[in-house]
Amino acid sequence: MSTVGSGVDARIETLARELSNWGRWGDGDEVGTLNLITAEKRRQAAECVRSGTAFSLALELRSDRPQPQGSGRINPQHMMVETGSDAALAGSVTAFSDDVLTMSVHAATHWDALSHVFHHGRMYNNRSCAEVTSAGAQANSVVGYSGRLISRGVLVDVARQHGVDALAPDHEVTVGNLEAALADQGVELGSGDVLLVRTGQLGRIAASEDWGSFTEVGDRLPLEPGIGVECLPWLHAVGVAAIACDNWAVEHLHAGSERLPVHEVGIVHMGLPLGEIFELDELAAACAADGHYDFLLAAGPLPLRGGVGGPVNPVAIR
Repeated sequence: MSTVGSGVDARIETLARELSNWGRWGDGDEVGTLNLITAEKRRQAAECVRSGTAFSLALELRSDRPQPQGSGRINPQHMMVETGSDAALAGSVTAFSDDVLTMSVHAATHWDALSHVFHHGRMYNNRSCAEVTSAGAQANSVVGYSGRLISRGVLVDVARQHGVDALAPDHEVTVGNLEAALADQGVELGSGDVLLVRTGQLGRIAASEDWGSFTEVGDRLPLEPGIGVECLPWLHAVGVAAIACDNWAVEHLHAGSERLPVHEVGIVHMGLPLGEIFELDELAAACAADGHYDFLLAAGPLPLRGGVGGPVNPVAIR
């Protein structure tokens, strides 16, 4: 194993101990840092609605994106089982159309559940990885998120703070980057907030149609601007309830990436939900136009029983 790899491994183990929330909200807890979203926080979030304008942050469900061939995940496949053509042929007075959707849960905009990642055979709150079976997650499933992920959202536009449409593919977002953007935007991040980090990566990929560079393909991880593992102590200290990004994995990935430390420490030990493939460009433009970077965020995923993730149509209301 390389010296670099050994250093990453050691850092993961250290942060896992230092940032652990196991037992913090009781041995039966299955929602982790979402416990930080209180009724008072939601009342504060409601006060962020100024114009009433709403923005969907979900990628449109399509069969041709965002997963390229070889990713191992199935893009949304939409099929009709009853159509208007059928009704026209039948000549019925009353008729209906109906359809079916098949997709990988993690293929489009989604939240990772606390059962999505294991570390040394354990998942969040010291539960065995064996509790996730072919029937799904018997604990830490995404169902617990559904009624809780409504809070004050704060957008941190790191790309704009750097004066670019999109950060370089090898850019690691640091605590300094986040704090500088917050200062420039004149917004404070607090306990129970959901942090949205804009790198510009999804917009860049969509413009170029280079989806093969967006996700994992075979054994190759993409180059990806995103948060570094050293952001986790800061997120822990602030009390961020969840974090989402406009990229594939939330975290920074470089040419030598072999592990996903933000997933291992954040999800498994902190109980921090990660939101992936969020569309943030339109929201960012609106925030820049009026200088308000906080909003009411309603982002509960579909309550998929046993799900280790959940598709979501996050809506930011400003």
